[in-house]
Amino acid sequence: MKTKAARLPFSSGRLLPCLLLAAGSVALLGACGYRPLKPYNTQNDLPEAVRVPAGYQVAIEATSNGQLMYECQAVKRAPYEYEWLLRSPGVTLTDTYGNRITHKPGVRATWAHQDGSSVMSREFIEVPNGEPNLTLQRYKAEPSETPGMLHNISYVQRLRTVGGWVAAIPCSAPQLGMRRTVPYEADYIFWRAKSS
Repeated sequence: MKTKAARLPFSSGRLLPCLLLAAGSVALLGACGYRPLKPYNTQNDLPEAVRVPAGYQVAIEATSNGQLMYECQAVKRAPYEYEWLLRSPGVTLTDTYGNRITHKPGVRATWAHQDGSSVMSREFIEVPNGEPNLTLQRYKAEPSETPGMLHNISYVQRLRTVGGWVAAIPCSAPQLGMRRTVPYEADYIFWRAKSS
């Protein structure tokens, strides 16, 4: 009984160029330093409060992996209340091409790309992500006219937070002024209107 050899979808003369093209594409992406993050285009997988509305598309993705510093401070008198306050002056993000973005957290958070473009938040919403993880956040941004990667960004999301919060460490009068450093990871997704 004869068996037929499986036929390749390409003739042997066309297979080698296709393989070389595929290998070249992988090498080119590696040379550019492109490191894709988990895709976040499906907003339905996220808590509703931090979803980006329809009509926007992902413009840039970045990740942060470092340390955050907190200091125990009195935030109210009579009776005194104490809290861990963030003292890190900024956080360095790396976009999927290996470029640096400096993030200054806060109510009016800012992000400055190494290409000179920047964006500032106007307001933000956050939802818990379980201790000791920082909250998930969605920032409404002031679109910037400065050319560059952060040009005309309308929303910024902070997702996949791992660590970053001083959990299970007391902050009271005996700890006043004490500083703690904690490891931190998060992804930041920058969104631009589809018409931009």
